Amino acid sequence: MPKLKKRADGRYQRKVTLSDGRQKIVYGRTETQLKAAVSALLAEDDACLQVGDHTLVGEWAKIWLNSYKTSLRAATVRMYRGSYNKHIMPVLGCMELRDVRPVHVRKVMSSISDKSESTQSKVLLTMRQLFETARQNALLLRNPCDGIKITKHAKSTTKKYLSPDQADTLMQTVTEPRARAFCALCLYAGLRKEEALGLRWGDIGPTSMTISRGVTFPDGNQPDPSMELKNRASRRVLPIPKKLREVLLSTPHIGEYVVPTSTGDVMTSTVYQRLWKNHVTSLLDFPLHAHMLRHTYATTLYRAGVDLRTAQQLLGHATIQMTAEIYTHLEAEDSLKAVHRIDEYLEKCISSAASDVYKRQG
Repeated sequence: MPKLKKRADGRYQRKVTLSDGRQKIVYGRTETQLKAAVSALLAEDDACLQVGDHTLVGEWAKIWLNSYKTSLRAATVRMYRGSYNKHIMPVLGCMELRDVRPVHVRKVMSSISDKSESTQSKVLLTMRQLFETARQNALLLRNPCDGIKITKHAKSTTKKYLSPDQADTLMQTVTEPRARAFCALCLYAGLRKEEALGLRWGDIGPTSMTISRGVTFPDGNQPDPSMELKNRASRRVLPIPKKLREVLLSTPHIGEYVVPTSTGDVMTSTVYQRLWKNHVTSLLDFPLHAHMLRHTYATTLYRAGVDLRTAQQLLGHATIQMTAEIYTHLEAEDSLKAVHRIDEYLEKCISSAASDVYKRQG
């Protein structure tokens, strides 16, 4: 190891020879700091890290998005880009990749701790993948996101699905044909919003229908021409329940799509929002968003005794854990209802005991 040298400004320095023959001078205000800096430099060199690289987080983010994310669905790319631009760039964008530590990642997460768990998860996922690919490309020694978690919030007590009475009220109240067909597709077949908007009459057979496209609006109002589904599991064949069949038979064909614009074209974001507000939510006396209809379908599967694996396939979930989470939540709700049966049993026991005492006293 080269000799330790103390500079005129009080700092210590040592010249280190790297594996490629290059020499680098390392500094420290104390001998302990210098030793740590030398150890870190040698560790980076041993790991084949590009010693001396000064790539900024913002520079790598552009490379990462263009090299790793361009093949994804437009909506997914927009999620990554939005998470970075809005929440990560203001804090980390001007930092060098090699300087980012867990404390800096925590600073980003702290700035969004009041946001939804979904937003936090997307931001953390973006950072984790951003830094992991940098590590794989020898720009980092370790991922600074390791061990970082989101801030959990108290779960909302608002139900995510409709009761049977609310579902009946919905279908009796909504009379506009396109809005009615949309609600029925989500309520009775569990279609996602984009899947219902992407369904064509040609996808519907005598007893089943094929889900093969989705209408999303990644850039604002106009639909994404690719019409890609959310994931591979989303492509599926679904049975058509009797109630859905009745609605579809009464829906006029004004274009190739089941839920089109008034002129029969593929739906735009503005037209959909207007349809949903004017012909659905404004007519109801309970809150409703489109995903609640799909969640109601999942609840129907659970109440009907449909097994977990089949439910996963019908819902088009990428993993069975997603379906299990819904089923587990419903099981927990059912367990709370057991208190009524417990009370009834205890009352019977008390009444029976009281009757025995009365008989003995008599």
